[in-house]
Amino acid sequence: MYVAYEAIPILEKLPLQIESIAAYDEHLLVGTHQGHLLMYSVLQGMNSHLDCSSPKSEVHLLRSNKYFARKPIQQLAVVPEHQILICLSDFTVTVHDLTVFNFPVITTLSKSKGASCFTLDVKVRQTSLTGEVAVAVRLCVVVRRKLQLYYWKNREFREFGQDLSVSDVPRAVAWCRETLCLGLKGEYSLLKLDGEQRDLFPTGKQPEPLVSSMSDDRFILGRDDQTILIDIDGNPCTKHTLTWSERPLLIVEDPPYVIGVLQTCLEVRSFEPRLLVQRLELNRAKFITPVISKHGQIYVASPSHVWCLHLVPVHQQLPRLLEDKLFQLAIQLANMSGEPEDVRTQQIQHIKSLHAFDLFQKGQYDESLQTFFKLNADPSYVIGLFPDLLPVEFRKQLEYPGNIPILQGKDLDLAVSALVKYLTEVRSDLMNQNTRAVNGKASIGLNLKSRRQLLQIVDTTLLKCYLLTNDALVASLLRLRDNNCHLEESERALKRHHKYAELIILYQTRGLHRKALELLKKHSLKTEDFGSPLAHRERTIQYLQHLGPEHIDLIFDFASWVIDENDQAGLKIFIEDLPEVEELPRAKVYDFLYKNHKALALPYLEHVIYEWKDSNALFHNALAVLYKDKIIRLAKELEASPSNQELNFEYLQARSKLQNFLKFTRNCTPEAVLVQYPYDCLFEERAILLGKLGRHEEALTIYTTVLKELPSALEYCKMCYQSDPVSNKEVYFYLIKLLLQPETGAIISAKGNGDSDASLMPNIEKALETMTQYTSKIDPIKALAVLPSYIPFSRLKIFLQRSTEFCTSRRRELQLLRGLLYAEHLQAHEQRIESQNQKVIITESNICHVCKKRLFFGSQRYFIYNRFMRF
Repeated sequence: MYVAYEAIPILEKLPLQIESIAAYDEHLLVGTHQGHLLMYSVLQGMNSHLDCSSPKSEVHLLRSNKYFARKPIQQLAVVPEHQILICLSDFTVTVHDLTVFNFPVITTLSKSKGASCFTLDVKVRQTSLTGEVAVAVRLCVVVRRKLQLYYWKNREFREFGQDLSVSDVPRAVAWCRETLCLGLKGEYSLLKLDGEQRDLFPTGKQPEPLVSSMSDDRFILGRDDQTILIDIDGNPCTKHTLTWSERPLLIVEDPPYVIGVLQTCLEVRSFEPRLLVQRLELNRAKFITPVISKHGQIYVASPSHVWCLHLVPVHQQLPRLLEDKLFQLAIQLANMSGEPEDVRTQQIQHIKSLHAFDLFQKGQYDESLQTFFKLNADPSYVIGLFPDLLPVEFRKQLEYPGNIPILQGKDLDLAVSALVKYLTEVRSDLMNQNTRAVNGKASIGLNLKSRRQLLQIVDTTLLKCYLLTNDALVASLLRLRDNNCHLEESERALKRHHKYAELIILYQTRGLHRKALELLKKHSLKTEDFGSPLAHRERTIQYLQHLGPEHIDLIFDFASWVIDENDQAGLKIFIEDLPEVEELPRAKVYDFLYKNHKALALPYLEHVIYEWKDSNALFHNALAVLYKDKIIRLAKELEASPSNQELNFEYLQARSKLQNFLKFTRNCTPEAVLVQYPYDCLFEERAILLGKLGRHEEALTIYTTVLKELPSALEYCKMCYQSDPVSNKEVYFYLIKLLLQPETGAIISAKGNGDSDASLMPNIEKALETMTQYTSKIDPIKALAVLPSYIPFSRLKIFLQRSTEFCTSRRRELQLLRGLLYAEHLQAHEQRIESQNQKVIITESNICHVCKKRLFFGSQRYFIYNRFMRF
């Protein structure tokens, strides 16, 4: 216990028997058993009763009225805002004027005859637009089993609503908002103003109830030596009841304390925490009332004495409370201190920080860290409570109010788990920029003004906590785009716990790609670390695939060792279907592969052209050349081992790919490719390229003279004619001409291949057969001009007939088309004549339909007329 109040005698050995008391401001009203009413002035030694160092009081009798009532004054109540005194005497409620010397009666509630007690509900309501404050006063009078309700207006109490009936005569009553709490004989109940009633619990062994209201709309109910706190709905407000030394007679609230009048003494207690604060020995104390509008001042009376309880100044109570670690009580008192706002705020912050530290010492880690969070404490100050989470030199700068407990085993796990929750909340607060600025007034510990520094400390500590409790969360923290882990500290922590995969993520998020790739290479090449998650080249491949074009040189540096180990796996670095891979500069990639890993250049270009549909002529030309180089290489190998079936299949497949590519590509530059092809092989491919250049005679020479494949030559003609009939209309004529007159260049090539001159003789039969089959695609005049003169006319009969029919049919189509065009021309001419025959005559009598004005006339009239005529 300690001293919270000092009891100062106000009246001693009063010759009249005190029956009731009331107080407001500096005034004390005493109602006696004889019906006298006394009014005293009680002046304090200093202006502020909360911080007065001298509790002495000056007492003066201001007024008295010995004829105030004919019977004992049972109950008194004051409403200072309206300057009225409400009195219960002779079982009747009367209202008196406080401003007049002898307290004259303003009104008498005649309906209240037989009243046993009453209660008031006084609420301050600001209703006026001009800022005037209105005070609403409601009165509840208990008359036998009925409750009469009144409200104060125009200097009188008026009834509102019907009387409320109850099952028994209430012996005590209190009013909060729209709820009345009734103390009946042996039980308590709640009664709503709308008539709804709820029974609560019995009063205990003693049938007399004890009911009191609190300033925060709660009720205090007595049950033997216990006090129960409930809200207006009847629900308990605290987990535990308040226990007194004996059953209290009366209870009043003076936050944060509750004062009870017992048979032998007064006890001062608190609900949170539950403890006995002080015991005051006041002889035969029977009445108690707080001073309206004055906190920390309470009057207590016996039948002949009156005392004033003064709250000991807050600055004198706080040291003892902090010494006893009664932090909650200290905070409540500090909130009521008369200190300036900034001083009071700083004082409360200090007390709460001591409370949080004390909770940490007691092992209540969650509650402690949540208190630190609400205080907006510097995270480094909180982290310093834990071992090995801050650098040693940094931790030495922190000062704490006591010894920091040594955390081990289960305590360490619980504390770190609580720290993780705290840091997560702090981080979220900082990232959302909802945190208050860390300054000397609103923070505990070091004064770190940089939000960046705070985030760095928080994220680095979170990383270390995850390593201690749940290392599966380390990677998710490091993958956050906005993580602010300190690089060196995090690197040391991860290496100490052998978390190399997470270290890779740290390097990656910080843009230290070279360090990450060197670490990957180191672990991939270590055979003894085969069980490590980094022991496979796939991690390096995935890493390189996501770097993007801005790191192309770095990709080239670390792709080589992967390709050396497995070229197909290494190729995935450049051909995976990922946005970052597709955006790589393809020309640079091709150049790198061609110079350093030539075997991969061909499959890379195939992927670029066939999968990514790249139309760059550079790649198409390069692919044609690479196909050529591969075919020549396979041909040489096949000459060395002609029985190798697998090699032969690969060779044929390569040639098929090249031929199909050359036939269908539209982005290849034939002249650039053709100069790189040899003259002694790859004749089909050369013919395709010559055809793309429009050099059909040379292409057909290869088919007919060198390859001696007339079906291929016919297929070539068909393909050319279908692709562009206008440009390639003479391709069949070239074939006929070559069959009838083989060229010198073809003869030389044939001789180079060991063919005889006889094999290059004109092939008249094939020529005539081709002319007959493709008559419509051959110019008969040119064809007849190249035919030898010794061919009988009968051999040309079918060709000439079909040619004549085709020419006749073509002539008729053209005549029909000309006729149709001429008819269309006549229709258009007729429409023109009909349109020109329309005319518009405008005179000065014409009126515009829009503006309702006459149109211009004279020269402008003719201009408009002629304009319409031209139309």
